[in-house]
Amino acid sequence: MPKEVCDRLNIVPGDYVKVYVENGKVIVEKILSLNELAGILNPGYQVKNLVEELDRERKTSERR
Repeated sequence: MPKEVCDRLNIVPGDYVKVYVENGKVIVEKILSLNELAGILNPGYQVKNLVEELDRERKTSERR
């Protein structure tokens, strides 16, 4: 993706984006991360490493 587009959308390496075509135009939208969503829904709530923790718990329960 061109640097100019990333700069305007505040997209950095590792961010997720949604890309689709609408009325003949390519639309690129930045998708909020879990940390950003948590900050909006519950300011101060940290979800850092949440995905890894949930995955670890799932794997542990599968072994039982």
